[in-house]
Amino acid sequence: MRKYPLPPLDLLRSFEAVARHRSFTLAAQELCLTQSAVSRQIKALEDGVGFTLFLRLHRAVDITAEGQSLFEAVTRGLDDISACLAALGASTKAPQLTVSASVAFAWFWLMPRLERFGALQPEVDLRVLAADQPVLPSTQEVDVAILFGRGKWEGLEAQLLFRERVYPVCSPGYLRDHPELQRSADLLDQTLLHLEYPRAAAGDVDWRQWLLRQGVNGQPVRRAIRLNSYPMVLQAAEAGRGVALGWSYITDQLLAEGRLICPIDKALETADGYYVSVSASASRDAAMTAFLNWIVAEARDTSGFRMLAGNATHSE
Repeated sequence: MRKYPLPPLDLLRSFEAVARHRSFTLAAQELCLTQSAVSRQIKALEDGVGFTLFLRLHRAVDITAEGQSLFEAVTRGLDDISACLAALGASTKAPQLTVSASVAFAWFWLMPRLERFGALQPEVDLRVLAADQPVLPSTQEVDVAILFGRGKWEGLEAQLLFRERVYPVCSPGYLRDHPELQRSADLLDQTLLHLEYPRAAAGDVDWRQWLLRQGVNGQPVRRAIRLNSYPMVLQAAEAGRGVALGWSYITDQLLAEGRLICPIDKALETADGYYVSVSASASRDAAMTAFLNWIVAEARDTSGFRMLAGNATHSE
């Protein structure tokens, strides 16, 4: 004996559609059936339950008291089933997190470290949005943003990762070929590699600002090389084409690997920095909390690269 002596579920589904629309025609369109097929299903249901569910009027369909009671019960049941399935689907769906950052930050700093985050949080579906125009955190597009500035953005909570720190870099071979490069002023007689961009993705410091902060206000003697991509600037520096400005969060690793060297142990530190930010009004789920904790810890470890990089400098 069946535990639930119910009519066939396809009949109840057709009944619910007719009762909701008060129309055999509209119900048939929704169910992708013919009107006559729906009519036959309703007649079979009425025969099975033993009472009339609908009053067939000339140009309309009305529901009986018995039909209304059954409609309410069927609706409650279908609503409960739908809610249960939605909850089960949500519980099995991988948590998603969208992180925005500048192209330079995403390419040079974030991407090489994401494997470690994946090892710690393998269930998180992480999406990285790289754009040089800042994309602020919101509840719709971005959950976490890495922003460059002073740490004050309306409606955001921001935590400092590290300050902007800029120093000259070149290849070891370039320094061997230019032993005269010993002081900041000596850079005026070197081939300087410039990043030309409306707003440098790595930061706003250029050679003129860096030299002035070191007390050097003369004009370079040699013709410069100007590039509009920071990866190209670093490639030219590694190839021994000249001296570039290195942003520590990018070039500390390259110094530690010996691919570049700091010919002059002078760094410019600005009041700006790189911050991890979230919307102040957004709720923090487990995935977001895990990412925030992880990236702050990774930023702290960046100081270890600076110590290694310090061994690859040529002091004045």
